[in-house]
Amino acid sequence: MEKIKKIFIPDNARVIVISDIHGELELFKQLLNKVDFNTGDYLIINGDLCEKGSNSDGVVRFIMELEAQYPNVHVTEGNCDTLVEDLVEENPALLGYLKTRQHSILNEWLDKIGFVIGEDTTVGEIKEGLTCHFSKEINWLLQLPTAIEADDYIFVHAGLEERVDWEETDRLKAITFREFLHHTHNAGKYVIVGHWPVVNYSSDISSHKPIIDEVKKIIAIDGGNIIKKTGQLNALIIDRINKKDSITYTYTDSFPKFEVLEDFHADSEMTGAISYPSYELVPITAGQHFTLCEQVETINKLYVKNEYICQGENGSAYAKNDVSCAHITVKKGDIVSLIDDNCSGYDLIKKNGAVGWIGKGILVYQHSLHKQSNSFLNKEETPV
Repeated sequence: MEKIKKIFIPDNARVIVISDIHGELELFKQLLNKVDFNTGDYLIINGDLCEKGSNSDGVVRFIMELEAQYPNVHVTEGNCDTLVEDLVEENPALLGYLKTRQHSILNEWLDKIGFVIGEDTTVGEIKEGLTCHFSKEINWLLQLPTAIEADDYIFVHAGLEERVDWEETDRLKAITFREFLHHTHNAGKYVIVGHWPVVNYSSDISSHKPIIDEVKKIIAIDGGNIIKKTGQLNALIIDRINKKDSITYTYTDSFPKFEVLEDFHADSEMTGAISYPSYELVPITAGQHFTLCEQVETINKLYVKNEYICQGENGSAYAKNDVSCAHITVKKGDIVSLIDDNCSGYDLIKKNGAVGWIGKGILVYQHSLHKQSNSFLNKEETPV
């Protein structure tokens, strides 16, 4: 890695780490307000500012303004942010990408200048149009560091190679490392990453909460915002109190909030989750609401909601997407996010980042709370 930025974080400072915003400007603003971000905080944006969401240009501009206004705002590059390199280097594959990706910062910029990609359009023509109007944004993205190193932490989008001279990690590896929690490193300090949604590591219950592995010194924080149907935008909060760091987290999502009207106790047999890419199933026993299935890749036996099981052309079965197979315990008065109320007998909900099923008919919509969440007033934090 050639681009490593070193920073000093003083004792008693508060560090807020957010990754994988993916063009969701309003969620990002909500999250900053929810954590009461202020000038004394150290804000680390750990890659993937753009792509996939609806306002990548807005996110980039807003973060550029934050960085210019607050000296303690620092940003690393993610794999999605390096798209501008393909533009500058005139990668011919970029044409196909832009024709199939509606939500891309380059397409947003092209729309702003009224540029329409035609059959004979070249990447060079696109480059000429965009560099003429958005050179400031392009240059800023190109100059983002691959990693930020502090005394006790390294912030990098995806991961580090397992080597003492971690600075020699291949740059592409640093921004595209898959399943970093299943690997180790030799950096000697905590490595905080995004990139790989933490829900992919779920076993007993789907969870979007950040994961701290104290043995490996890895903290994974990607809440699956945009990437996952049940995803959220996480903020990891490190309070450096008396040289002993306290870590909590909070999040925002776009789901409506409901109050629980009566207790629901999870069935202990209803556990597990299906996550990408382990979708292939072998149905064993069909039930009224759930079917006991064997997950082909893992050989796990899971109760899968019937509406989430699809049949392939060759008669095979598979899950239509990521889905929790667990019940979740809720108590009267709990506030939860409603994910899916279109299934028989059960609703899919999220409570404190965990996703599961509860019995139908025990939720009431909280209109005032939803408005409050949208106006950035909901500020609870949860231990990780």
